[in-house]
Amino acid sequence: MRRTGFAAFWLLVLFASAWLLASPSDAPKVVVLGFDGADPSLVRRYMAEGLMPNFARLDKQGGLQDLRVTNPPQTPVSWGAFITGWNPGRNQVFDFLARDVETYKPRFALMQEGSRSFLLGRHTKWAFAAAGLLAGLALGWPVARILRRRAVPGSRWLPPVVGLALAVGAGAFSQAYLPRRVPEPINHLKGTPFWERAAAEGKRCLVFRVPDTFPAQPYQEGRLLSGLGVPDIRGRVGTPYVFTTDPTLTAGDNEFSVDVVPVPRDVPLPVRVHIQGPFNKPFHEYVVDDAGGCATDPTVRGKLRQAAEERLKAKGVAPTVDIPLDLAWDEAAGTCTYDVQGQSATLKQGQWSPWVRLDFALNPLVHVHGLARFYLLQPPPDLRLYLSPIHVHPEDHGIPISYPRDYAERLMRRFGVYKTMGWAVDTWTISSGLADEGQFLSDVENTESDFERMMVSLLGDADWDLYVQVFEYTDRVAHILWRYMDEGHPLYDPIKAPVYQDAMRRAYVKMDRIVGEAMGAMPKGAVLLVLSDHGFASFRRAVNYNRWLIDNGYLSLRADTGVMTLEDLFDDDRLLFKNVDWSKTRAYALGLGNIYINLKGRERQGIVSSGEEYDSLCRTLQEELPKIVDPETGERAVHAVYRREEIYRNFDPAVVPDLRVTNTPNYRVSWQTSLGGAPESLFETNEKAWSGDHCSLDPSFVPGLLLSNRPLRSDPDMLDLAPTILDLLGVPRSGDLEGRSLASPDRP
Repeated sequence: MRRTGFAAFWLLVLFASAWLLASPSDAPKVVVLGFDGADPSLVRRYMAEGLMPNFARLDKQGGLQDLRVTNPPQTPVSWGAFITGWNPGRNQVFDFLARDVETYKPRFALMQEGSRSFLLGRHTKWAFAAAGLLAGLALGWPVARILRRRAVPGSRWLPPVVGLALAVGAGAFSQAYLPRRVPEPINHLKGTPFWERAAAEGKRCLVFRVPDTFPAQPYQEGRLLSGLGVPDIRGRVGTPYVFTTDPTLTAGDNEFSVDVVPVPRDVPLPVRVHIQGPFNKPFHEYVVDDAGGCATDPTVRGKLRQAAEERLKAKGVAPTVDIPLDLAWDEAAGTCTYDVQGQSATLKQGQWSPWVRLDFALNPLVHVHGLARFYLLQPPPDLRLYLSPIHVHPEDHGIPISYPRDYAERLMRRFGVYKTMGWAVDTWTISSGLADEGQFLSDVENTESDFERMMVSLLGDADWDLYVQVFEYTDRVAHILWRYMDEGHPLYDPIKAPVYQDAMRRAYVKMDRIVGEAMGAMPKGAVLLVLSDHGFASFRRAVNYNRWLIDNGYLSLRADTGVMTLEDLFDDDRLLFKNVDWSKTRAYALGLGNIYINLKGRERQGIVSSGEEYDSLCRTLQEELPKIVDPETGERAVHAVYRREEIYRNFDPAVVPDLRVTNTPNYRVSWQTSLGGAPESLFETNEKAWSGDHCSLDPSFVPGLLLSNRPLRSDPDMLDLAPTILDLLGVPRSGDLEGRSLASPDRP
């Protein structure tokens, strides 16, 4: 009996030890570093040149692999699949842009601005009035009793008089200073982020500037700073400003919506101009919208709205909140001095200002705070003063850029001021011909150095089980400098090429340095995953699908669409949708390669019947679009056209595009087609600094990369990352994830 008991005891000890060793608490910490747009072919080239020793070290430990990415290979799409473990059709982030089936108008597929009632909405003033009445009665009653004891005449009327006065005052205060509605961002990404799954199992997760995470959502013991999706203070992807005394200066065709602000010349200095700030939606736009009430007649509704606008104008309430900017310059010294809200500095050409805090008062009680920096592009007499897009200030907790709400501010207190906008590096100004490579590259360095420094410290804290961070600069540098990597690009310059090829090389060396710093800062035994969401190719020529659809009788216009811009995404009077004859339109293009069928019962003015007519039209477009030949080069611009059923699963047919058109290298869908426009020509030469791309290419041409400090299974897919990370953390895998774990060769 003793021997039996002794053996059982040791069996129990061995069993308990094995269970503890296998328990999730002993799972390693996991670090995931993403580099947007890092191209595996460039990585291999620079590794071969000995420039990326940390990548070479990881290659020996776990192997560098091409990563199969989403179709389309776009930043929000690929990272959306990474986050959720769901394909783009299922998680519903399948492009930068989507469309409304009722209005045909485009919107951002990832995020859009909605609104919600503030407090009780239109009933708030009555609630305040009631509260004022009760407060007046409560305050007036004891005073009235005292006065009655002293035989003061009329003292019994004091409580209702005080109550009525406070009711009127509180109601008036509420109506004047409190909005009925306030903006509210909406993220359209469906599915559960893998860090929320991990947090539910007790893992401490820190998520830093990962795309598709705005507005920041709460999760158990979580910390998150949002990435791509965070707008500037105007609610845009990013609107830079150029203040100029040159009356001839324009932003080219300005598809990127740079705000060129004229500055008067030959006037006494300083000259006062204005910085356009946020749209005053709570106290102007929403008031005008609500003025139409329940009126169904467009004429009546229009008159009510116009009357509301006139009342607001008389009160001095403008659609946007602008602040004055005073400028002075010294031509002899080649300097410009700015003064805004008591902050001033004098800049020389090529010099950045300190961060400027901007206070926009929507009314005396409601303020929005932003951050921006000036840069002197060109000294007087032809002054060009650049102002960056205005970032949400980390102290402004009203806009949910982080979780907890004060986490962005806590980071600022610890590390100093940093950019908060999702698209942090400005690619718009140089693409519009208003800035040069020097300004662009200095912006890249300033931006990413802050995030690199923050990463090293946060990793060193080791108060996390999962750390995820994405760096964007590799994508932005490739978009702008690829023309110097491709001798066949129309903007290739053999004199400048060596300089900016070296700039590209330095960007990848910086990536290697960041990985090395992470390896040094993370705890011993932690697993490191490094990946990119897609690669890159040259963008020499653009193809206009809407023009092809028009020329071939699939789309009909009543009038020219004009030039569309990013600003039109936020405009309720977009040209395309006024000028399309939907009664004669069977298909239309929108976004970076999407074709939608004008389907009956789905689109408001659909004419194509479901069933055989729909299927036949899709087959025809699949067959004919790949036959498009560029007359200038003799090359085919379209690689393949996919039915949505071929590339997506479990999708909503009312939302997901019917067809996906993918390009061959050197070609991309045109900016105008992406925005819903229809230029006159089928092909265009790309003469913009935005010279590298990936968005509409077939994903087979632009794979991402994946490497780790431990071996992983081969042939990885972006959908495999979520289950892999959870597996490494020891978190039970949910059955709704579509990929496989790369960490466990013996597991499906």
